[in-house]
Amino acid sequence: MSELIERDAVPEGYKVEVFDGRVMTPRTPEQDWTASDVRDAVKASGVARERVFGDVLIIFPGENDAAPDLTIAGIDAERRGDGYSCLDVLTVVEVPSEPEDEKDYVRDVQKYGRFGIGFYLVADPFKAVVTVMSEPHGSG
Repeated sequence: MSELIERDAVPEGYKVEVFDGRVMTPRTPEQDWTASDVRDAVKASGVARERVFGDVLIIFPGENDAAPDLTIAGIDAERRGDGYSCLDVLTVVEVPSEPEDEKDYVRDVQKYGRFGIGFYLVADPFKAVVTVMSEPHGSG
């Protein structure tokens, strides 16, 4: 990745930084405020701190892994290295980085549904709307 950045091969519109061998992509202030508000609400509802995390690796067998903006894991979730299996995830919250972000509104809906994640929320700072999706199935 360092070589790609040095050659200016990062796609236009993406912001990346390599720090200690890790690729970092910055959030917008709106994303950070929204994710923080959602995390505060989840914790205020009584969900144990150890079950709520953001930007932590979620392993999806046979597909690209993910690091959702906020994840709520089941009570019996088992940590696997630095992440968790998607089978241990009860709820995922994504905060779009741009209006009508295809990743959050289309691709993630399909992926999280295929893997049976019970609730998927899109907390959209641009629309000031939270969309809740449940009853997952093979197509989303």
